[in-house]
Amino acid sequence: MSDKQISRSSASPRRRWLARMGAAFLALGGLSAGAWAQADFPNKPLRLVVPFAAGGSDVMARAFAEKLGEVLKQPVIVENKPGGAAIIGSSYVAQAPADGYTMLWLGGGSLTPVLIKDLKFDILKSLKSVVSIARGGMTLMVPGSMPVHNFAEFLAYAKANPGKLNYSHTAGSILLSTEMLKSKAGFEAVAIPYKGSTQVAAALMANEIQMGIDVPVFYLGMIKTGKIRAIAHGSQERSPSLPDVPTLAEVGVKDLVFAFSYGIWAPAGTPDAIVEKLNAAYNEVLKDPSIRERLAQAGVVPVGGGTGVHAKAVKAEQDMWAAAAKQIGYEPQ
Repeated sequence: MSDKQISRSSASPRRRWLARMGAAFLALGGLSAGAWAQADFPNKPLRLVVPFAAGGSDVMARAFAEKLGEVLKQPVIVENKPGGAAIIGSSYVAQAPADGYTMLWLGGGSLTPVLIKDLKFDILKSLKSVVSIARGGMTLMVPGSMPVHNFAEFLAYAKANPGKLNYSHTAGSILLSTEMLKSKAGFEAVAIPYKGSTQVAAALMANEIQMGIDVPVFYLGMIKTGKIRAIAHGSQERSPSLPDVPTLAEVGVKDLVFAFSYGIWAPAGTPDAIVEKLNAAYNEVLKDPSIRERLAQAGVVPVGGGTGVHAKAVKAEQDMWAAAAKQIGYEPQ
């Protein structure tokens, strides 16, 4: 073998070794850049998307955004993207860059094919749970002029007046909740659709409907003045804003809740390190006395905890709706 051949032979392994080392250094450099980007997060304003019109749940979202901005040292801007039963705003966040700068404020338990016909969006696959904000339940209400003061009296009245009771619904979850209550308690009532809580409140006060199930926060003033009467609450515990109203279990309706939750989501591909950082920030906000007071006024219980807590709660809600729908043969609207 010539000196030139020997030189080429010995150089070849060396070149391969240098190439491998170069690739390794490049990989480490890329990893360091990614790690640095996560460590530097956030270094610009964040967005919190509320998939409903202004004047509803975005009021609470804005209170959280202000406090979150103080914790993260960056502004948090609330954006309303309503429409499609929360699907438009949810899809928008799912398609946003997975960098932690775009988040969604939503429960998610009602985004299920059981309640929404031809639903193509799967929140548990398209988004990643960041934190559970709070949990609560819907409340059973009757007109203040109705001659009933508790659930037992209401049930007796309903059974004594078959075919004479109407009830409101503004969403599939409310329709299904009421149908489940009718099935378990054994009374009849006719469904009347309404566009929103404002119309439902007016119908209750006018006795156009004799019962309504809804999130109680909008009705609190009317309940306190006696124009509307709350007779049962659909959560595991009593509502902080309605402490004198018993739960469904307490009035004898077992194994039925009208549960809902609030939580924060990020696009599915968001790095775990960023999600953990957001989770820690939200948990810090949940300790704030003013935030806890606002949650109590809204009739919900603060939750917090790890990143997977909210996803588990939403899955439980979806399973609840599925079981309820199967039991009474409910078809999505």
